[in-house]
Amino acid sequence: MAKALLLPPPLLAAALLVAAASASAFAPAPAVPVHGTNRSGCYSHFFAFGDSLIDTGNFIHYSTAPGPVARSPYGETFFHRPTGRWSDGRLIVDFIVERLGFPYWTPYLDGKTKEDFRYGANFAVASSTALNQLFFKKKHINVDGITPYSLGVQIGWFKKVLAMLGSTDQERREIMASSLFLVGEIGVNDYNHPFFQNKTLGFVRPLVPQVIRSIGLSLEALIQLGAKTLYVPGIFPLGCVPRYLFLFRNSEPGDYEPATGCLRWLNDLTALHNTLLKAKLDELRRAHPGVSITYVDYYGEVLSVITSPARYGFGDRTALDACCAGGGLHNANFTIHCTEPGAVQCPDPSKYVTWDGLHMTEAMYRVMARGVLDGPFATPPLMSRCEKYYTNKAPEMCLHLVVPNAKE
Repeated sequence: MAKALLLPPPLLAAALLVAAASASAFAPAPAVPVHGTNRSGCYSHFFAFGDSLIDTGNFIHYSTAPGPVARSPYGETFFHRPTGRWSDGRLIVDFIVERLGFPYWTPYLDGKTKEDFRYGANFAVASSTALNQLFFKKKHINVDGITPYSLGVQIGWFKKVLAMLGSTDQERREIMASSLFLVGEIGVNDYNHPFFQNKTLGFVRPLVPQVIRSIGLSLEALIQLGAKTLYVPGIFPLGCVPRYLFLFRNSEPGDYEPATGCLRWLNDLTALHNTLLKAKLDELRRAHPGVSITYVDYYGEVLSVITSPARYGFGDRTALDACCAGGGLHNANFTIHCTEPGAVQCPDPSKYVTWDGLHMTEAMYRVMARGVLDGPFATPPLMSRCEKYYTNKAPEMCLHLVVPNAKE
């Protein structure tokens, strides 16, 4: 959150980089060395929208009090310093960018010129919501920890970048048609903020159709601008999030799923969101038959890891535990943040699914990215178009498309 509250820090968001030399001075990280330059002939640009699941620096650029994400041990695994990513290392979008052969691109709020957005942009902001801040204010939700940069605002930012990249309607349509769009995950914070302000399921559940409507309007806006390839993730199982397991630690035994230990009613809420989202995507496909709209199953992906953690290289006994947090049940006490005195940090983040009780580790984001890039949690997988391009254009360029080993 933008303020140091006794609430969890912002949950989830999108994309590439902005590195931090210290809590107050941030400097860009080096470009990823994938064949030196962009080799992704299948996509001219990559644009991402969402929250802290994919935010690579927007939050720390606007917030006057970015909180724990600006301090070590955030970023320790890969960048070896905080970068504005709510994790110990890279995020899903980082792995996607690497596979596409792009350099890490600039978070929108750190960009100034056309050159900054040469390969695309990341508009995701930690703590952002699908519904706008005013909506929650009218619902008597404290909005101090809710960024004003909702999904609709991020779409507005994108329009400014598009106008910068293309000076004519024809140029802009060509950019839209040849670009890749990752829209989400978004919506988790629409539920997190009320729950962490002691609102009940009876308050939160009616928000779901409104969240889906907002996502649908944003997708429609991109399609009207000419987008042809969109990947839209659902949300992951909230009932398996350590902070929720700690928050509702006095639940009855029957509230938990026997196979996973996750909270059944929270996973049911997640499933409702994803069901309505898939229905909305079907509706958009019927309305726009020439547009490829792919649902990404983060729910199934994360649940498969929670159910069989050892299969993915995670610890059997720590699948529901936070690596770096405030102790207590599942090491998820949110009165102490990961960077504060008294926090408990695990010796090896690669064995943990969750980093700070809300956000995930680089190791888990790697698994999730692979599910999008190569399947089976996105159909067609993101790289399928690239494989066809390289096969038709230059087979020797397929080398960097090889699926990495699980323990790379």
